[in-house]
Amino acid sequence: MLPRSAEATDIPELVRLRAVALASLGVDPGPGDAAWRAIAHDWFAERVGERPAVRCLVVGAPPGGPLLACGLAWITHHLPGPAWPDGRRGYLDGIVTDTAARGRGHGRRVVDGLLEWLGGLGIGYVQLHASADGEPVYRAAGFTPGRYPGMDRIAPAP
Repeated sequence: MLPRSAEATDIPELVRLRAVALASLGVDPGPGDAAWRAIAHDWFAERVGERPAVRCLVVGAPPGGPLLACGLAWITHHLPGPAWPDGRRGYLDGIVTDTAARGRGHGRRVVDGLLEWLGGLGIGYVQLHASADGEPVYRAAGFTPGRYPGMDRIAPAP
């Protein structure tokens, strides 16, 4: 089953898969009417569809049906350097396979499709944050540990 571009009718499933990802990371996604889900719906609505700097791929039923996997890529802009003269990098995020559909290559096909899209735009430097479950998929796609250690600063919500 090949990935396809997500459409607006896929957004409820994208939000559901986001909850699956959170649960896989040990974060309780809360009830189906949790406030974050409405915000996530709007977030996806701004990014799904044909956007020049964002691509969301899904695997599963036709638009509006159940999804097995999804993932996003977008272009980020940084200071230029020898490895990326125009400063563009790709970033992969939100890659998740539904629990019952894991181990069938769906996530890898999403990753490959996103990397192909970025490569077609001339972007070879791609970053992501990997969970322990996703790390083998990313390594198989050619990812290695980053050159620089990651750091986070999380301020209290206002």
